[in-house]
Amino acid sequence: MAKRRIGFPRMDNYNVALKYLVETGCGCEYVMAPPMTRKTLELGSKYSPDFVCAPFKYTLGSMLEMLQSEGGLDAIVETGGVCRLGYYGALQKQILRDLGYEADFIDLAEMGKHKLRGYYAAAKRINPAISIAKAARTLPDALKAVRYIDEMEGRVRLDRGFERQRGSMKAVFDTFLQEISSAKNRKSLDAAYQKASAALSAVALDKPENPLRVGIVGEYYTVMDDFGNHNVEQILGYMGRGVEIHRWMTFTHRNLEYDEQADLQTIAPYVRYSMGPTTSATLAGAIRYADAGFDGIVHVKSFGCTPEVDAMAVLQNISADRGIPILYLSYDSQTGDAGIQTRLEAFYDMIDMKRRKQP
Repeated sequence: MAKRRIGFPRMDNYNVALKYLVETGCGCEYVMAPPMTRKTLELGSKYSPDFVCAPFKYTLGSMLEMLQSEGGLDAIVETGGVCRLGYYGALQKQILRDLGYEADFIDLAEMGKHKLRGYYAAAKRINPAISIAKAARTLPDALKAVRYIDEMEGRVRLDRGFERQRGSMKAVFDTFLQEISSAKNRKSLDAAYQKASAALSAVALDKPENPLRVGIVGEYYTVMDDFGNHNVEQILGYMGRGVEIHRWMTFTHRNLEYDEQADLQTIAPYVRYSMGPTTSATLAGAIRYADAGFDGIVHVKSFGCTPEVDAMAVLQNISADRGIPILYLSYDSQTGDAGIQTRLEAFYDMIDMKRRKQP
């Protein structure tokens, strides 16, 4: 009997950890979504409401690419979360049904409302013959792979701008992702991590003692997806003499370790309650970066993301009170590389000049 073909919409680099979970833990064939391209966005935009956010269009386009691939899919697992009050998953499912696709559509955000019972039902829909015990044993390993990915990517983010040979760290990271993708057990996951960690430590750097530091904050999907934000971290990191890039928002921090109450205490001088999805983390991150003496902050969001739009007014107050410049970048399906590049160049020139004027 052929294994069920399961796919998740592309989400930066986390698909390699999902592959491990689906194939090792669920006993299914994982269909890797193609890397995001302009074609993905155009495909998703074609069938999406005009004013829906770019992540909706990216993920819909990613689903369509998998459905149109050779062999198609038996099931799509969607994790739309709380965006638009959790309605995005239902809307994407209806669009796919209207287009004639009959693959099982599993909305983890919706099923997660029922907690363990909902996740059990989702697992049975992914593979009716699944061994729940084996899946449960595999899940911690998959989450460990996610932690490894976030840690390695964080190291690249910090030091990429100071490489003696440009691209050295990305080459190590890409090899690491390939090895995670082919891993079959915890031992091979750990081996890939240790190898990559040593290789990153061996990369030759020319890093000054006190480099420019910029913190990246913003909406969950766009801030973490390199294609969706037009490689803002890489572009800014390589500017001038190099920039040390920090970003708290990762799957590990937001989904596995998050303490919103701590963030609400941090932002209490500005906000008395949670403003929705990732705004508490956005505002708390901005305050922490400012108080740590960072040179600037970049706020990243998709066009029309209501919670992050609301957060911008508070960010302006944080910027004024703490004397830290903030660049606001908003993305939609029409955003071009040249516009982002130009704004980042101007931002870099500003923070570099500000640093040079300091006594």
